[in-house]
Amino acid sequence: KPPFDDVRVRAAFTQAIDRQSLIDNVTKGGQTPATSFAPPGMFGAPEPGKVGLAYDPEAAKASLQEYLDEKGMTIDDFNAMDVVLMHNTSEGHALIAAAIQQMWADTLGAEVRVENQEWKVYLKSTQNDAPIDEMPHIFRFGWCADYPDENNWIHEVFNSEEGENRVRHSNADFNALTVAAGAAADPAEREALYEEAEKMFAEEMVAYAPIYHYTIVNVSHQWLTRNFPPLGANDFSNWTIDVDARDAQ
Repeated sequence: KPPFDDVRVRAAFTQAIDRQSLIDNVTKGGQTPATSFAPPGMFGAPEPGKVGLAYDPEAAKASLQEYLDEKGMTIDDFNAMDVVLMHNTSEGHALIAAAIQQMWADTLGAEVRVENQEWKVYLKSTQNDAPIDEMPHIFRFGWCADYPDENNWIHEVFNSEEGENRVRHSNADFNALTVAAGAAADPAEREALYEEAEKMFAEEMVAYAPIYHYTIVNVSHQWLTRNFPPLGANDFSNWTIDVDARDAQ
């Protein structure tokens, strides 16, 4: 949907998001800044920050200005296009949207209107067969694993033929990459293919703007030594208790 049918605009808006500032000042949950999709703990997930477009305000300004110059537009002309950022109704999502809206204004001079919808309506507004001209320009979603493998992330969410594909891309090369990664027998080959797919999606296609990987805030006793599984329930068999320290406390 114009103007986000141009990769330079998508790149500009992605690189104008200061993820660490968002985490430090808004979400405050120790989240990990994200520039790609699958988080640590998922097989095939690239290390955070290894691929994708990180915060770079100068590159963001340059990308948007190149687009504007080519189109013979000013930023006022751009703002007249009434760009909409939509989120499902939630106080937390509203705070994040407001912060990113301000970042885009400060860095790019872009005026973005924020809207929200209740969840059931939101799902219909952003589904992969909704009329493009009725969809918001930008909308938020999150994802939590069904199983700890990149297939459940970059393939099942974004492959345009076999996945959910709410971003509405039609890149056959990307599709072939995620299918090949799922079919490969060698784990090292699968990891390499998934990294290539993540890189293509985030850097070349710039099909989305990752923000952060989720965290869960826990409080534990000092006498308890425990692990934190990336997926599923607590595995209590791996916990240990220092009984003397507990009794002394």
